[in-house]
Amino acid sequence: MMRTLDFISVIAILTAVVAAPFLLVGWFTYVFRRRESRVFPIKSTLFFAVPVTVGLLAGLTSHSIAQGQTLDFLRSLSARASVSINGDEVQNSDEILNALRGIRKLLPHHSDPTRTMRVEISDGTRSLLLLVARDSADPHEYWVFAPSPSKLALRWNLEKDIGHVITPVLDQY
Repeated sequence: MMRTLDFISVIAILTAVVAAPFLLVGWFTYVFRRRESRVFPIKSTLFFAVPVTVGLLAGLTSHSIAQGQTLDFLRSLSARASVSINGDEVQNSDEILNALRGIRKLLPHHSDPTRTMRVEISDGTRSLLLLVARDSADPHEYWVFAPSPSKLALRWNLEKDIGHVITPVLDQY
């Protein structure tokens, strides 16, 4: 489902980019023509607005699904689950998993993610990859990203910002 939604988002963005020049020409023609010969540019407006709307809705839905699936996975882990950060297995996996279970959306505060860590969580045959990046303003805040399952979206390195955690547990990595 997420793969399809991500694919739709990328195609919608590309369609909107292609439609943008037609929209601009249509609107400039509409605005600068004489009053008696004005025709509203409905086709170029719809050709741009519909893909933008569809892309935004597909992207938001995909983000919500990714966040829900990640939290479900983290809540259903057994005691044997292991955590690797940048390929190295960690000793405090329970603390890291408890911190990641606290993923939540935070209000924007004009900071950016910095150094990214690859956090791989394994539990038997199931596994999950998350990208965790330290916040540029708060050293204990971490942005959590889920890589897109869509190959087209992965080519553009699109990741889903599924939330943030505030914890000192990841500071040593």
